[in-house]
Amino acid sequence: MNHEYADPEYFRMLRTGNQHLAGGNGPPSPIRRLVEPALTTRSASRSTSPQETVQRETESQFLSSTPGVSKVASSRIRREAFSPNYFRTFFVEERVLGRGGKGVVLLVRHEIDGCPLGHFACKRVPVGDDHSWLEKVLVEVELLAKLSHPNLVSYRHVWLEDVRLSRFGPSVACAFILQQYCNGGDLHQYLVGSAPRELTKEELKENMRRRSKGQAEAPRPATKPQLSFEEIYSLFKDITSGVAYLHGANYIHRDLKPSNCLLHREGAKLSCLISDFGEVQPENAIRKSTGSTGTISYCAPEVLKPDASGKYENFTTKSDVFSLGMILYFMCFGRLPYQGANVIQEELEDIDQLRAEITDWQGFQGERQERPDLPSKLYKLLQKLLALNPHDRPSANEVLLAMRSETNFDNITKGDWSASRVQNLDSPMPPGTPVPDPEKEKFRGRRGSRNGDASTGTPLAESVNASQDSRRTSRTDLFLNDEP
Repeated sequence: MNHEYADPEYFRMLRTGNQHLAGGNGPPSPIRRLVEPALTTRSASRSTSPQETVQRETESQFLSSTPGVSKVASSRIRREAFSPNYFRTFFVEERVLGRGGKGVVLLVRHEIDGCPLGHFACKRVPVGDDHSWLEKVLVEVELLAKLSHPNLVSYRHVWLEDVRLSRFGPSVACAFILQQYCNGGDLHQYLVGSAPRELTKEELKENMRRRSKGQAEAPRPATKPQLSFEEIYSLFKDITSGVAYLHGANYIHRDLKPSNCLLHREGAKLSCLISDFGEVQPENAIRKSTGSTGTISYCAPEVLKPDASGKYENFTTKSDVFSLGMILYFMCFGRLPYQGANVIQEELEDIDQLRAEITDWQGFQGERQERPDLPSKLYKLLQKLLALNPHDRPSANEVLLAMRSETNFDNITKGDWSASRVQNLDSPMPPGTPVPDPEKEKFRGRRGSRNGDASTGTPLAESVNASQDSRRTSRTDLFLNDEP
């Protein structure tokens, strides 16, 4: 199935047809409008056209369309909202892609009568019989349904179904969220490898010494080679492009990190897409929770430190930009600038110690001696993104404009570099992507030669065309200010 030609209503029509075949008499869209009030996407000053209203009602899928039914009347989920056996009828589970606090993500193959039609990522989230919890789960669905960008993971369908999660346990109501499948894993896995290596004797002794003094274990170093400048530029531009679009729609991601940046390979092209919108909030939302959300290693210092009254700063687009800068830092150096951060095994981190270290961080100092092959303008960008004062950070759109004005990468010959670093997968590719032949993969060429060198003639290197200088504005000239 080529997703470019598939009807957006395809999976809903499948569900409706399946209900009729099963003899169901419930409404074809039984749980419409549930997610509509859950998240406000635009400011009050922006009017909504009738076309947008119709589109939102079409995209939102989870509340009874029966008039006069209020959420106050019952917190239980209506049985008409369920689609029995929909998963088993149209999908085949292949393997687990990941597990999180809300549920599990599965790689599934879409089939009709044994005919394979493509692969998807399917998030299965237990919701029990709690209507209010279902609303919270579907916040991410609403957002995915309304946004469309090449660097954001795309949404396909959502439905409810009873599932027996354990062999001897009872059936549990679960929400199934069908999304685009990215075949290259995530950026974190790409940088550090899929499994940590064994520690050397010296490292084990050092960890024992640290534990005897009550200190956290030293973080394990990355096991893969460092990214080249061309790779850093290409992947970071993809991430920034997705964040700029999200901010333009008045949303804040709040949980930007390498593991939420998924990689997808299509032919020789490697692209990066932002995923996991479970922590997203409208731009002007007032923060109610205390502490942080998500992984604190990539959080901006201002959202982790309470003021004199004990209140925490609101998440903003500028806190997202700091997280962008920390992702770029990790791409450049394979580590984070905190001693307490463990990029391999986050569960070993001492959260209180790491929080204190982040809030006391003195800012980016310029680890130029660590990567002399990277151009100075990249260090300047890092300094801007990781500014301790949020007002000194550029917007994601300004970063994107600056990257585009500094250079044009379209004419650079990257050879096979993007293809050669993508891990070989034992799973097929998503819809619209040809499934690779393992035998043919053996004969792929090795990494091709590059036309530029990061320390000399690579774009964003030291020399900049004078005519380009004259056209840059001060707001997008993020690279050409003071040396870090």
